[in-house]
Amino acid sequence: MSNQERAIFELDAWQLADAIRDDEFSAADVLDTYVQRIKEFDGELNAFCHLDVDAARRRADEIDAAVREGRDPGRFAGVPMGVKELASVQGWPYTHGSLLYKDEIASHDGTEIARLRAEGAVLVGLTTAPEFGSTNWTRTFLHGTTRNPWDPERTPGGSSGGSAAAVASGMMPICTGGDGGGSIRIPSSYSGLFGFKVSFGRVGDSGPFDDSLTAVPGPMARSVRDAARYVDVISGPTVVDPTSLPKPSVPYEDALLSGAAVERLRGKRAAWSSTLGFAVCDPEVEKLAHEAALALCDDAGLELVDVDVRLPNGGRAWGILSSLSMAALHLDDARDRLDDVTFVPRAGLQMIDRLTPNELLRAIRRRQEVLAAIAAVFEQVDVLLTPTTATAAFLAEGPPPMEIGGQRVGGMGSVPFTAPFNISGQPAVSIPAGLTSEGLPVGLQAVTRRHDEDLVLAAGLIAETNRPWPKLAPAYR
Repeated sequence: MSNQERAIFELDAWQLADAIRDDEFSAADVLDTYVQRIKEFDGELNAFCHLDVDAARRRADEIDAAVREGRDPGRFAGVPMGVKELASVQGWPYTHGSLLYKDEIASHDGTEIARLRAEGAVLVGLTTAPEFGSTNWTRTFLHGTTRNPWDPERTPGGSSGGSAAAVASGMMPICTGGDGGGSIRIPSSYSGLFGFKVSFGRVGDSGPFDDSLTAVPGPMARSVRDAARYVDVISGPTVVDPTSLPKPSVPYEDALLSGAAVERLRGKRAAWSSTLGFAVCDPEVEKLAHEAALALCDDAGLELVDVDVRLPNGGRAWGILSSLSMAALHLDDARDRLDDVTFVPRAGLQMIDRLTPNELLRAIRRRQEVLAAIAAVFEQVDVLLTPTTATAAFLAEGPPPMEIGGQRVGGMGSVPFTAPFNISGQPAVSIPAGLTSEGLPVGLQAVTRRHDEDLVLAAGLIAETNRPWPKLAPAYR
């Protein structure tokens, strides 16, 4: 089926960009399609907290003019994008999802935004996020509750929840996200998307420098090729970020299209774990993810080996270290206004004043223990497969479930599988793995060694090719 025979909103971002570059569509018409869908659907979903349609129209007109003049506008030529509100876009609100900053305006474009603009992206507006990106559901005092297109009673996840809702409903073809503890992979799992977290440092930070050693920017996307192209555009070092990595020698999209990444994956050793040694998983979610893991191993020619995966539970250590980073940026502004801060980030900020040196040392030691345990696993295998989340999406207003499979769990019990690989800085993806009996999406997580992004992308591409997933939630097709 040609591009012209499919509705614009059904096309992947790479298809839209290539069609606009070939003058098959105009960027202006593509933008109009998505603006109309935002008007039609966002009243229910609350995915956007700021729109700048006038600026987007001017940018779309610039893209169309470049095409007419024979100039290449870039790899995302004319593609409308939503921007997670934790990112800095010059002249737009810079709220961090918080009442503390409701009147703040960004003074500059962050690295990710500048690189997307340079490749022709048309930025349409800001998508909602939980305050400071601190929860796996999206509800704030500032913007209210964001809802899941698969079931508006459920959350699309967090912290990239608004971006997930926008993409899964077809209000945007692709959006920016970010992942400091699962904030791309979790909403991808809950919302039926492909989630891609790169190795830590793959995208250089532009400051204020975040030394939590966990957070990376990335896409909220429907297809593997979209995610690969996005990271090809935004990757690379910055001077201010001493942890940033060089761009990959072969672009990820090229490695996928040539078959090199898929060929490199074949014959690798893989392990499956539904607990990581400490977690509890909903039985139906575990079953769907395990079936998807077995299918992937069969399709990809992976050797599934029996490995006893036992990681220390690093949830509290991750929470302490993440709270330190959050406090470095926000505690001074919040001290006299804690009632204006939602519960989870408020608790994290309050913890800092009570944190003892011994507790901090224990958190650092636990992080080191997690790193050592993960390294031991990857001495035996090349790919680790887990459920992405322990449950399907819960109620939109939160909080997450505190009981799973009849067992009590802690505050991160619904999302135990993602943060360990933020601690280790490894690349990971969430691959749509099917639907529960309630029709809610479930994800399969695949993790590889640092710098092996091409292998997790290859795993995603093999799954997408052999067992395609719905690109949109049913009510929005």
